[in-house]
Parts: sequence; structure tokens; C-alpha cells
Amino acid sequence: MKNNLVTTLSVLVLLLLSQNASSQSLLETLDKEYPTITEYELATFKGTHLAIGQSIENRRKGTLQFMNMNRFWNLPDNTNSQSFIADRWNARLGLEYSITDRFTVGGGWNSFEKISDSYLKYNLIRQIKHSKKSLSVTLFQHASYIQKNSSLNSTGNLDDVNTRLAYTSQILIARKFTPEISIQVTPTFVRKVTPSSINPNNIFALGFGGRYRIKPHVSIVSEYYYVANPLESVETFGAFALGVNWDVRFLLLQFQMTNAVSMVEDRFITQTRRNFNSNDGNFFFGFNAIFTIHTKK
Repeated sequence: MKNNLVTTLSVLVLLLLSQNASSQSLLETLDKEYPTITEYELATFKGTHLAIGQSIENRRKGTLQFMNMNRFWNLPDNTNSQSFIADRWNARLGLEYSITDRFTVGGGWNSFEKISDSYLKYNLIRQIKHSKKSLSVTLFQHASYIQKNSSLNSTGNLDDVNTRLAYTSQILIARKFTPEISIQVTPTFVRKVTPSSINPNNIFALGFGGRYRIKPHVSIVSEYYYVANPLESVETFGAFALGVNWDVRFLLLQFQMTNAVSMVEDRFITQTRRNFNSNDGNFFFGFNAIFTIHTKK
């Protein structure tokens, strides 16, 4: 009887081990055939531009964007003030093209300031869905050039090509906390040879931005830049903007109030000369229309 019991137990153990090995083998086969796919957060921000600056976003491969960006303002104590729209207008026409889902090239031209600019943008790290510690990180490199006949010549000597060039490097770090709330922090380095010996050539700044979605296609956005070592020759203020983004399928409309007249990174970060308050002439009204065309399926 005892021998029969031992034999029965031995057979059961062998069967269990065999079944376990078979199950493990089946699981390994299924894992190889159906690997776990990492899901990434989408639409941390609706557009490639948050308010006055860049966001972490890149469009999908083959996407072409046309950007018509504008600033309108009135001159303080101007007896000849225009009754239609505004006294002054600054426009920027730009293009962006997504070479891959994570790499974008772009450039533009600014009417009032007569500045040409170009940039590269690469999404280094993407936020993983359902991860409490994951972030999105995008690298941004920008260059701008002021034309010789620019109306800004009066602010300094632009005869030297080096004084007409400026470079801006940024690390865009963002997280989508909920479908409604996204926050971005932007460490910034600006390199510009200034005509004045008292002004720094290397300027460090830190940008803060956020989005709050109030409806599926409507968001409130805001952005601010703190400059650690501002220019000494003129009084400057941190660039600030508060506005609304409205996403209409292939068109993004942006409406904003800001103290920054420029739409070029190195200028609005380092040379915003008006404080954000209700004094005459301190507000600029911004309106941007960004058209998206998908050249590939």
C-alpha cells in the first residue's frame, strides 16, 4: 500500500512539473509573438507653439505647417492713433516640416524687425502613458539674423555680422498630468554679441508654461520667461503671455495678450522692454493662425 502511494505521488509530481514547463514554454512563445507595446502620451500641447515660445510637440512625419503670426499695438499718447485695428503691426511668416515623427526643421521672416530665423527641433524623450515619473524632453536650436537695413539699427552698431547673429538653445521639459493639465519648463541659453560692452554676450533664462483644457478643442495657455542676467544698457522685463488656443481640425488659432512684440526667441526672451500691465502701450495683442498639411498618409 505504501509503495502504491509513493508511486502515485511521484506520478503526480512529474505531471505537475511537465505541465508547468509546458505552460512556461507557451508563455514565452506568446511573449515573443505578441510583445508588450509601449504607449506614449499624445497631445501634451495641441500645437508646436505653446504661446509665445515653442512647445515640446512635433508633428507626424511628412507634416507641413504654415504659420502666420501677428502682434498689434497702439502707440501711447499718439494723437494720430489709427481707429482701425492698431497703430503698429509686426508679422512673422514661417514654415515647419516634420522630417520624422520626432525631428522638425523650421524657419521664418519677421516684417517689423526684419529678422530671418531658422531652427531644428528633436524630441529626445517621450512621456510613457500611466507612468508617474515619465517626462517628455525636446531639444531646440534656433538661429536668427537681423538685416542691415533693419529699423532696429538705432539700438546699436550692426555693421559687424557677429552682432547681427544670435543663437538660442533650449531644453523643453514637459509633463501631461491629466487630459486637461500640462506643464512645461524651459531652461534657455542665448548667445548674442552685443554692441555694448556692459551687456552680457551669454544670457541664461528659464521659461515656464502651461495649458488648461476647458473644452475638447479649446485651451487656456500661459507662458513666462525669467532672465537670470539681463541686459544692462536698457531696462527689460520677463516676457509673459496669457491666451486661448482653439484647435479647428487642420487649423490652430491662437489669441493672446503679451508684453513681447517680437516673435523671435532671442529677442523676446532678452529684449522685452515693456512690463505686463494695463498702462498705455504696454499690451500687445497677438493673433496666430497655423495651418497643417499632411503630405504623407
